[in-house]
Amino acid sequence: MDTRSGSQCSVAPEAVLNNGDLVLPPRISRVNGWSLPLHYFQVVTWAVFLGLSSATFGIFIPLLPHVWKYIAYVVTGGIFFFHLVVHLIASCIDPADFNVRLMKNYSQPMPIFDRSKHAHVIQNQFCHLCKVTVNKKTKHCISCNKCVSGFDHHCKWINNCVGSRNYWFFFSTVASATAGMLCLITILLYILVQYFVDPGVLRTDPNYEDVKNTNTWLLFLPLFPVQVQTLIVVIIGMVVLLLDLLGLVQLGQLLIFHIYLKAKKLTTFEYLIKTRKEESSKHQAARKDPCTQMEEGFLQQGDGALGSSAQGDKAKNSLLTFKCLYHHSTPLPSDKSSSEQEADDEPSPSSLRAKVKSFLLIYKSPCHFCTSVNPDGDSSAKEADVVRSLSSLGVNARDSLQIYRRPSPFSSTVHPEGGSTAQETDDAPSLSSLGPQQERRQPMKTDSAESEA
Repeated sequence: MDTRSGSQCSVAPEAVLNNGDLVLPPRISRVNGWSLPLHYFQVVTWAVFLGLSSATFGIFIPLLPHVWKYIAYVVTGGIFFFHLVVHLIASCIDPADFNVRLMKNYSQPMPIFDRSKHAHVIQNQFCHLCKVTVNKKTKHCISCNKCVSGFDHHCKWINNCVGSRNYWFFFSTVASATAGMLCLITILLYILVQYFVDPGVLRTDPNYEDVKNTNTWLLFLPLFPVQVQTLIVVIIGMVVLLLDLLGLVQLGQLLIFHIYLKAKKLTTFEYLIKTRKEESSKHQAARKDPCTQMEEGFLQQGDGALGSSAQGDKAKNSLLTFKCLYHHSTPLPSDKSSSEQEADDEPSPSSLRAKVKSFLLIYKSPCHFCTSVNPDGDSSAKEADVVRSLSSLGVNARDSLQIYRRPSPFSSTVHPEGGSTAQETDDAPSLSSLGPQQERRQPMKTDSAESEA
């Protein structure tokens, strides 16, 4: 299916399977579900229906007591007959668009679609293959090679497209099959319970008067009685119960799904397009998140590319450091006024020393993608000098702020206003509060601090 252009797109005239094989549409358009070749799903459906019907009406219902036997014949027989009728109608109806059925000659081969001339089969409600104007919800089916009005999906079980002309027959087929499965399970459970409680209740048919052996049972009553052993009846019952449960699970899910689609006023085709668009939007949003990309890359590198456990631990530690600095370097919006914000942002000497110590510890943490290079080889004495220099009142506040805000090799401070000069001026203590001697000693301390850092 081609889902690139919303309502203007159609089912593509060719499809690629998961194994890469190219599937081409038939040259002769299919009329309905009985057009050759028949799909093997369709053959399996009719084989299972005939087998379950024979077992239900020829083996299990005759084992019921007289009253329940007639009720089962009426209720189960009515459901099976209704399923047979709607199944045949859903398969026999031609779901093609009205203009296609009016003008199309099904005996003529369809042209091969040329993508160099047209991007899609249906454009501006005109089909380039069927050569007719179609309705807004009409799609071109690859399996039938014709435009289907109100296209929902192509059902392999009935070997026909499901559109607006046969949708309710298809829905009735699924609902009646589910109801028939429930009736059959009820009958099987009743027979199983009665066999362990009182087997004589299951042998009320007049033909059992001539059967003396309790291990002998009669099949296909009352017309063609066939004597079999108990083991044969048990094997048939287990096979029928297994097929019934599998069919009930599949049909039950399909019935609930189409009830959901009707509640949402969607077709199966529209639901698939909507689901794919939501998945693609989620993938695009994940690609746009830089933190998610970096995290995925580090995890892949730590788990696969690095190989050893020690290097994997380093990668995870580096990821935690990156996330800590990433969130710390992005200021959060505040509802406070500018004066209150300036008062809160003004650092104290003790808090400034603690922040510098914490950042020095982060810079010293092992990191496989960022390694501090110290030309002198020993940085512990230099860090101690920096911390002691901050305790002195003679250190310039702007120099302390520069040490605090020094960017790491992989993280930079993000300012929402676009610059850092105004914010550093607001955060730093006023230089007017320092004495003239501290101002005169500023160049000497600044140079020493920069050389040691």
